[in-house]
Amino acid sequence: MARAAWHRLDNVGKFYSAQAGSPNQTVFRYSATLADEVDEAALQRALEQAVELFPGFNVRLRSGMFWHYLEQSDEPPAVMRESLPICYGLHVHAKSPLLRASWHRDRVNLEVSHMVSDGRGTLSLFKALLSFYAKERYGVEGLAADYEGTDRQKAENSFDAHFERDKAGRSPSLAAYRLPGRRDPGDPVYLEYHLSASRVHKLARSCGVSLTSLVIAAAVCAIRDRMTPRERERGRAIRLDVPVDLRDLFGSLSVKNFFGLAFVSYAPKSEDEPVERVAQRIQEQLRAETQPDRLKARMNRMVALEKNPLLRLSPLFMKDLVLAAADRLTAREVTTTVSSLGRIQLDERVAAHVRNINVFTSTTGLNFVACTFGDDLSIGISSAYRDLGVVRDFCRLFSARGIEGLMHTSGAREEASAR
Repeated sequence: MARAAWHRLDNVGKFYSAQAGSPNQTVFRYSATLADEVDEAALQRALEQAVELFPGFNVRLRSGMFWHYLEQSDEPPAVMRESLPICYGLHVHAKSPLLRASWHRDRVNLEVSHMVSDGRGTLSLFKALLSFYAKERYGVEGLAADYEGTDRQKAENSFDAHFERDKAGRSPSLAAYRLPGRRDPGDPVYLEYHLSASRVHKLARSCGVSLTSLVIAAAVCAIRDRMTPRERERGRAIRLDVPVDLRDLFGSLSVKNFFGLAFVSYAPKSEDEPVERVAQRIQEQLRAETQPDRLKARMNRMVALEKNPLLRLSPLFMKDLVLAAADRLTAREVTTTVSSLGRIQLDERVAAHVRNINVFTSTTGLNFVACTFGDDLSIGISSAYRDLGVVRDFCRLFSARGIEGLMHTSGAREEASAR
């Protein structure tokens, strides 16, 4: 059966397509540090097999009269030696592929545009890439397919399939605290923070919370230390959005964008609560915010603007202006974003060749992405702020509890103890 020559963007992908040509495109980056130096030829063969399994990633962005759309590429993408900045924009011109695979020494990187997929969908492609690489590089045979969906299921626009206009939730109403200081959105800093997953889990269990709630609380407390007494008196809240995968909730096998947002907030008092107590408050909010009805309402709200009849009839340039403005307004409603991909599991024969995994997303503010592989908890921190005081305080919250971490800085990966 011949595959389609072009694809519609999913509803969230349309929002991100308004960034086309901008230097601030939203890009996911998965990286794996391997046990040996990368074999470029084996990685190229692995990439070709991975995009054959997931053809919806091997696309480029094209523009019609009313909407952008995705065109299937005739050729597999080429692996390149890493030379570009982390999460560098993928859409440069009409022939630009919306994914990039690169390598440096013992590290494999996969970058995918948010126009195509979200973090969880991109993980499916990344795991396939590592599995095929293990086959090509080390002769690992008989690997079971990690993904069983058909081409139709992979390409489903699950937002459209499950949209209910009359159940759209309301927009947030709280004014969010905004971090002060100079930003340089064109040149963010990327940092990997690695911790013992078992020790962080033990700390979380002692507080009666999840690892995700503890990481969010650490981010909240680090930001809280930047707030002035006047800002606290005014009741300004630290507000975070937490992306939540919707595939299990709706029984979706799509690798396109399909996520909802859970919002949590914290208004600091005059006296600082310990991070353990903040984590308990966050856990209570997350439990409520991730109830199916709340997630469904927010999903419907995300889709409702794109389905506005006036917007749908507008020419493409007008859509891009409206959607870009909506994205800027949404960004002002949150202080930061914390994402958790949970535990990443690979076949043990593949995992034997992988030392750690890290995930970044591009940012114009401050973002945290956590994932666990083996006993390594990796937190990818992206910051457009020149002052990294929040990051230092975030790390100190763990080291003060006897959990020392290791920091890799940007592409140079210079190691420094996060004390």
